[in-house]
Amino acid sequence: MLELPAIWQAWDRGPILATTIPASGTVHRTLLLRTATGEYALRAYRYPQNERERVEREHALIAYVQARGIPAVAPIPFAPGETILEHNGRFYALFPYAVGKQVRRGELTRELITEMGSFLAMLHSVLRDYPHERVAQRSFTYDSAGTLAKMDGIEAVIRAQSRLGDVDMRALARLEQQQAWLRSHPDAVPAVWTAAQCQVIHGDYQETNLFFEGHTVSAIIDWDQAYIAPRAWEVLRTLHYVCTLEVATCRAFLDGYRRVLPLSQEDLEEAAAIYGMKHTHDTWLYESLYLKGNRRVEALFSTEYAGSGLFVSLWPALRDALSDQ
Repeated sequence: MLELPAIWQAWDRGPILATTIPASGTVHRTLLLRTATGEYALRAYRYPQNERERVEREHALIAYVQARGIPAVAPIPFAPGETILEHNGRFYALFPYAVGKQVRRGELTRELITEMGSFLAMLHSVLRDYPHERVAQRSFTYDSAGTLAKMDGIEAVIRAQSRLGDVDMRALARLEQQQAWLRSHPDAVPAVWTAAQCQVIHGDYQETNLFFEGHTVSAIIDWDQAYIAPRAWEVLRTLHYVCTLEVATCRAFLDGYRRVLPLSQEDLEEAAAIYGMKHTHDTWLYESLYLKGNRRVEALFSTEYAGSGLFVSLWPALRDALSDQ
């Protein structure tokens, strides 16, 4: 961002009066700009120069859902048909401020949680026919032995530090939980989805990417994580990260979702088996912090990755509670 004047010149939207860095966002760099002509969000993508297509796919998906009534925040062109600025080997895009306000996770009311469920179902309806080849493909197969070897290496990196802080201790505690489960379940292999069960999903559906006006979602941002998976997968991810697997909150979210689209308990159970395996094998956060030096992910150790246990251990009780409603 040191070359902000040169980058900003491409859009020519008047003098910059103030800049701030948002509290959320761990993948790319974003700068919030207050200018003489309005407020904007400038995104600096962390993709290498040979991955421009990833930004193009994101912008195309935004245009698709926006044209079908989803309040997605679209990038602002700096020239006719041009929304991606390439400057000194990096890609940039400018977005207007989203309409509405954001609500912290702990302040989400039952009404807002229910609205989030309904909105996700509407989003899934719109995305149902989007071509799979236009978004990222993710693997849902896992190598437990390879993952354990990787975890052992990460643990060694953490313990080799001269001083261990609170984040390091949380990381080690969660890592030890994952290692223990994987070693005690060496033969655990979840079912594999068929292509017919999958569709394009947002990929990072949570309150930090939503804006509200009253009790209605007024905007959705951050489409760069879109990929192919079943609808139930994204529902489960939201129950886990946003609803923190709390029974009443999960019920409210599912009630909202099912007002728009059907979702059976069997679909949830099948997705939960694969989601649990993914969550237990996941090393992304450790790699980002300890191997790549991305300090912005530290906060996740006190939110998403600092719960009372692994999803595979917590899901059965929630499943039973939801089945009893």
